[in-house]
Amino acid sequence: MSTEHAPDRTLLVTVDSLRYDRFEHMPRTRDFLDRTHDRAFATSTATLGSFPAIIGGEYAAGGGLEREQSVAHEFDAYSAGITTNHLLSAEYGYDAGFDSFVSPKGGGESLKDRGAVMLQRGTLPHRIATWGWNRYQQLQSLVGEIEKSFRPADDVVSSFRREVDDRESWFGWLHFMEPHHPYDPDDAPVGREEAQRVTRTVLAGRGSEADEELVRELYEREIAELDAALDELWEAIPDDTRVVFCADHGELLGEGGLWGHPGEMRPELLHVPFGTKNAPDLGDVVSLIDVPTVLRGAEHGLGTLDREVAFAAYGDRKAAMNAEHIATAEGTRRLTDGESTTDSSLEGDLERFDPEYVVKEEALREDLEDLGYV
Repeated sequence: MSTEHAPDRTLLVTVDSLRYDRFEHMPRTRDFLDRTHDRAFATSTATLGSFPAIIGGEYAAGGGLEREQSVAHEFDAYSAGITTNHLLSAEYGYDAGFDSFVSPKGGGESLKDRGAVMLQRGTLPHRIATWGWNRYQQLQSLVGEIEKSFRPADDVVSSFRREVDDRESWFGWLHFMEPHHPYDPDDAPVGREEAQRVTRTVLAGRGSEADEELVRELYEREIAELDAALDELWEAIPDDTRVVFCADHGELLGEGGLWGHPGEMRPELLHVPFGTKNAPDLGDVVSLIDVPTVLRGAEHGLGTLDREVAFAAYGDRKAAMNAEHIATAEGTRRLTDGESTTDSSLEGDLERFDPEYVVKEEALREDLEDLGYV
């Protein structure tokens, strides 16, 4: 594998819950990137399963990042991270290697120290928890204005620019929650409280067809809103900055009657947007486990610049993907049209892949509450 050293400025931009087939709603970002890669795949359908790969080059083996694996350790330049997801905080090890790190929770105690819970989406406890959260939101709307669910993208961009504007060299990581549910864009055709309510209703499986159409529209508006905010970032950073842009997983918008990002091994969840600028050339297939290697221009963890097969898992469910097909326990399908097919080589790769190292989404209860799961 040919490698090259990273430039003076390197930027990782990650987006929560962005589907590959909705990346078209980000024309500013697509125009900024040198290359977009049509066969990029997540390592899991959940944040805690994807980010040990994105930041550490390893499959998830617990409730967060193994701190010594963080790619931030590999940059001599000043490093700054800003995340907007409670699961990407110090409790989960994501501050490791950064000179400056900001997340929704400053924290410091480890996940193991504080204990964890697991909430399987689609189960009765999950449905009950979602109902309770909706009731809480309704009560909150009676006593004050409903705020946006997560830190807005334009605020993140402005903070990062202030952090690095006077520095000649830096490594940055920005994680954005648009378009993670509940979808509540600023230009929604309904009020923010209603947007959040209808999103949670639909994700709980109780919405009407009109509700579902509205939720799909809200999701796409979140994506367009993010693209507009990122345009300021793309204009501000130097032209020679190495950039990697990717989603941590996709989102289901009613396919098979499912919404959000449960642990299903489906292309809508595993096939993700991926683009680069001033970065090494890559093979036909890209896995999120390759991100640290692309950032550095040198091997990191299990990453490579020349991949033919990518793997994903959620609990005991697993998938293998190549440039043409996705293989799961339910069979092999073509990525282009979802039709059944056979691929003996890929099916063999799937059989040999051990999913024990990619765990279900376990997290602190308060973090799941902040994300609307509890």
